[in-house]
Amino acid sequence: MQTEAHAALPEDWWIVVADVVGSTRAIEAGNYKKVNTVGVACIASMVNVDRGIDLPFVFGGDGATFAIPGHLVDRATVALRGSQKLSRESFGLGLRIGMVKVGDLAGQGFPASLAKVRLSPDVTQATFSGRGWREAERRVKSSGAGVIMVREEDGPAEANFEGFECRWREVPSFNGHKLSLLVAATSNDPGATYQEVAERINAIYGDVADYHPLRPSRMRLALNPKALSHEWRVRSGKSGFLGRIGYFIRMLAMNLAGIYLFSRNQDTRTTPWSHYRAALVENTDFRKFDGMLRMVIDGSDAQASQLEAYLESRYRAGRLAYGMYKSSEALVTCLVQSYAGSHLHFVDGSDGGYAMAALGLKRQLLQAEFARQASPSGDASRAGT
Repeated sequence: MQTEAHAALPEDWWIVVADVVGSTRAIEAGNYKKVNTVGVACIASMVNVDRGIDLPFVFGGDGATFAIPGHLVDRATVALRGSQKLSRESFGLGLRIGMVKVGDLAGQGFPASLAKVRLSPDVTQATFSGRGWREAERRVKSSGAGVIMVREEDGPAEANFEGFECRWREVPSFNGHKLSLLVAATSNDPGATYQEVAERINAIYGDVADYHPLRPSRMRLALNPKALSHEWRVRSGKSGFLGRIGYFIRMLAMNLAGIYLFSRNQDTRTTPWSHYRAALVENTDFRKFDGMLRMVIDGSDAQASQLEAYLESRYRAGRLAYGMYKSSEALVTCLVQSYAGSHLHFVDGSDGGYAMAALGLKRQLLQAEFARQASPSGDASRAGT
């Protein structure tokens, strides 16, 4: 969130926004893991367009936002159509995708910047700032001017989902619940607002290790065919019947071997099983920033009440808007390029964590905007981020 260290995106780059259409309805129908899977699968398809580029992206629960250089647009479009095809055929979900040129946004007063945070020696995490990201999302969702909408039927639809994995059981709460939290500053000094929020979270919840939603010792590989079916649908969709059966058997066999090797803390040539789960926890996106703060926190009801009381007071003061949603478990979906180090893990609350928290956030942002328009001479701090 130290936005003074962020660099402006080049004007010939593009912001790509992908989100599951009707995600709230799908989640309410119990399909939150399908929604989650489609979002991470879309990330895998984009990363595989060019493995030589550390592509910036942020996972949002029911979709993702990317930044891509102009020379990758054509290849990325084919991969994005492939993601739409997967979403429709394998999960029965629509995937809306649009692209907006950074130069167009910047020229209209919507700059976009980013930085990279190093999670471990092999993994970085992108962090975004500037009004351009949210404006790009708004334009894509409204099919606004200057947006190139990606549609499956408009051309080749081929994607490579290599690296996508979904082999972990859902992680239960250690202290009461998993809290999916979204905070968007609406003050004239957003940096100070986010710093204040971060300090208050630490004051309420303690050290990061106390509220991290994952623990190495609590990570369990799945053997339930239903739990493994999401990866199977993503990775074996192009195979024939025997190939699909073979992929599922290999997944199951690898998890059985993993359970055995974890129990013995025994390393192999390709996988450091003795400390893989610790590296997994280190390489998670449980807290991130894409113009707003996104976190999944493990805590108690008393702690959540303290945090909500604080955030509500700052909302009423015109400093921020927020959304919160409690889940009993955390979902973990993975992007693995190498078991020896280059693996990133996406965390969300079960039952739709981020997507459900976004409902409260959007409601507050709309109320703040309505109040601003109704009283143009009132508190200018509600004018938005």
